[in-house]
Amino acid sequence: MLADVIASGAVPVVRLTEVFRQAAASQIIVSAHRINQGHMPDLGKPDEDSDFYFVQADAPETAVPLIIELVKSRIPKRFGLDSSARFPSSSTWKR
Repeated sequence: MLADVIASGAVPVVRLTEVFRQAAASQIIVSAHRINQGHMPDLGKPDEDSDFYFVQADAPETAVPLIIELVKSRIPKRFGLDSSARFPSSSTWKR
């Protein structure tokens, strides 16, 4: 598990604690702070102007097409972005 690798000290770890380019009220930032404090982020249905979304998938075979659809179509459409532009996304998987 990632927590075990971090706790082992075998790899360098950097913890980001300062917000640089996102609004402090961004749900991405709020969720990240909650996670860093050991709390679950709000995984409920996001507000219309939210920038944080949780999509549950029960298997990688289900998750991969969902993530591709989000990154290629839904997120660019929602935020008026060029669908060929590159932007960061992240996903986690817990077995």
